[in-house]
Amino acid sequence: MLPLVVRRSLLLALPFQTGALVLALVLSAAGLPAQVLLTALLVLSMWAPAAAELVFRTTLPRALQLHYLIFITLGPYAGSALNVYVAIADWDTLIHFDSGVMLAWLGMLWVRRMEERVNAAFPAWFALAVIQLTAMAFAAAWEICEFASDQLIGTVSQGGLDDTMADIMAGTMGGLFAIALLLILGRPRSLAPASLLRAEYRDAIAEAPRPTDG
Repeated sequence: MLPLVVRRSLLLALPFQTGALVLALVLSAAGLPAQVLLTALLVLSMWAPAAAELVFRTTLPRALQLHYLIFITLGPYAGSALNVYVAIADWDTLIHFDSGVMLAWLGMLWVRRMEERVNAAFPAWFALAVIQLTAMAFAAAWEICEFASDQLIGTVSQGGLDDTMADIMAGTMGGLFAIALLLILGRPRSLAPASLLRAEYRDAIAEAPRPTDG
């Protein structure tokens, strides 16, 4: 029997998976552009949060999971499988900016979990470096995945060196934007490490129940 948190994550992804598959099949049956194979792969990738919870025996905040599912739907699915990247020139840049925000959130969660394990706040410079480098590293890794997808599956995700560098820069700026929101507004608190929050926010988090690992 799967843990309750994993089952909830699987159910959260189900509407996104069903909608993507149904739309791809309908468009394909109508003779319109829709890459069913790529759609199937992306549908499987929507189980990533549940798989992470199962493997690492932890919980992922719903805000992060929803952001991931929306990102997959509007980015790789709409952009590549439904060819929105071709139809809307700036769509790719916007998606990569959003990915930087999402991945910075992932970096925040990783720092927060480590702080909870050692019961101490890390130096602010260390937390900031981890968060921003998480966004930048995944931005570069994503470009490798786009290149592989274009070569192996026939998608049209990349448009040359200028496009690749613009995407990496957009992801980097998204990470900086997420950090700015955290430092200025203290959001999102469900992901924020104590080392980067003002005292009143740290106190609120300390009093809240913590998610259990394993």
